[in-house]
Amino acid sequence: MEGLSEVAQARREQILDAAETIIAGHGIQELSLKKIEDLAHMSRGQLTYYFPEKEQILLAVYDRMLRRMIHEAMRSDGPKPMTGRAWECLQHGLKKHLEPDWPPPGGKELLSLLFTFLAQMGHREDYRKRLSQWYSEWRSFIAADVAGSVPQPGAVPPRVLAALIQGLFHGLDVQLMMDPDAFDRDEMFAACVRMLAPLFGRTNPDEPAR
Repeated sequence: MEGLSEVAQARREQILDAAETIIAGHGIQELSLKKIEDLAHMSRGQLTYYFPEKEQILLAVYDRMLRRMIHEAMRSDGPKPMTGRAWECLQHGLKKHLEPDWPPPGGKELLSLLFTFLAQMGHREDYRKRLSQWYSEWRSFIAADVAGSVPQPGAVPPRVLAALIQGLFHGLDVQLMMDPDAFDRDEMFAACVRMLAPLFGRTNPDEPAR
């Protein structure tokens, strides 16, 4: 983080490593400051110096997991956003989210943290604001990719399409986490492509990029 010394950054990462290990191995419900202290080999005073509240650790862990998944996605094979290939990126992302081994390592923990934040938004304004910021940044990124790939004006404004895509991915993830056999994944992929193709200016879902 900007403004922190190398030692302070290393300490923060050490705390987040410990928290992430506990969440991955035992679940969010088992996360406590005491367990983080023991695993990170820190005193309570050292821990609370960097993170005064456990909730701040949760937010930082989520942020780091999210950045890691985005980084890995950008490095993986397949079409990349901001290259005029928003339609291909959407199909590639859908296929990934509908694979039997989705979510990838760390993905389940990431979604579990998200659900934890959502469940407590009513009385945690910091959770609501942080989630709102993350989702807004995600929408803006998708909208910019759509605007640079789909002839404008399109069937719907780019930000509206971005919100629709966001909701689709989120909804599919939730259903598959609860029930991996909730629907036939190939049929769902085909249905989503048929539904979204006109919004990307494609009369034929298999039409090559223009």
